[in-house]
Amino acid sequence: MRLIAAVLVPAALAASQGASHRPAKQYTMEQFLDTTSIQGASFSADESRLLFSSNKTGIWNAYTIPVGGGAWTPVTTSTKDSTYAISFFPTDNRVLITRDQSGNELNHLYVLAGDGAERDLTPGDKLKAQFDGWTHDGSAFYVASNERDARFFDLYRYLDQHLKAARE
Repeated sequence: MRLIAAVLVPAALAASQGASHRPAKQYTMEQFLDTTSIQGASFSADESRLLFSSNKTGIWNAYTIPVGGGAWTPVTTSTKDSTYAISFFPTDNRVLITRDQSGNELNHLYVLAGDGAERDLTPGDKLKAQFDGWTHDGSAFYVASNERDARFFDLYRYLDQHLKAARE
């Protein structure tokens, strides 16, 4: 192991020293602030679309795009509350998103039906909730929430069969 380290360390140092001789590209403050960020990714059940979040309008919203490329389709169009894409449901076109209310950092989890109808899965004035993943078979997902006691997060399992009212 020491022989490998003795060979790799000088090579890494030489590579980093060579990189420092390249001139750094300069950007104006306007260029720096005029960037579009993208985060998250979830495939639709038929794997034809990708769900993601972007701040391209100046506020975070959820979008889809065909996997082969093309135009972004807005899933949400908020102008005041940043909304983040979480996941497509494993078996249909419903979408999970999260957002807070007017910057209070108390995120709730919502399900959006294919027709755009929205349902708050974690209602309450003082709670914070976050998605913690799907079960292996996709029949349920987990949510961490402090609804019982603001000092602690508990893990809840949401069964898809109980969310059928939100199905398209």
